[in-house]
Amino acid sequence: MTELNEEYISDLRQAVVKAICEVSAQRQHAPEAGKGGTLYIGTAEVGQMLTILLTEFLEGVPGLDTPSEVRRMSDVVARKIRLGIGEIRRHREETGGTPPPSIIIRSN
Repeated sequence: MTELNEEYISDLRQAVVKAICEVSAQRQHAPEAGKGGTLYIGTAEVGQMLTILLTEFLEGVPGLDTPSEVRRMSDVVARKIRLGIGEIRRHREETGGTPPPSIIIRSN
């Protein structure tokens, strides 16, 4: 497998987070994302949008034609999410950081 371009991944991630913040700020009529106050981000909606977006990108991947192939890809994604959550939690413990405050308004 070829190495992933980490700089490209970082740039994409930053752009997606910025877009989520900007749309969230517009919807709550905030002056600007990142300019004081509290920015409310719909975690359930963001999760649903990311799932749809991932599905749209993966749909065109060659070799995802049968349910078992899709299940294998889903397992890979699930494993990456589990490992990522573990890494984030370890980093927070090491640095004394805390996760962004979240309130469940409605669950997925």
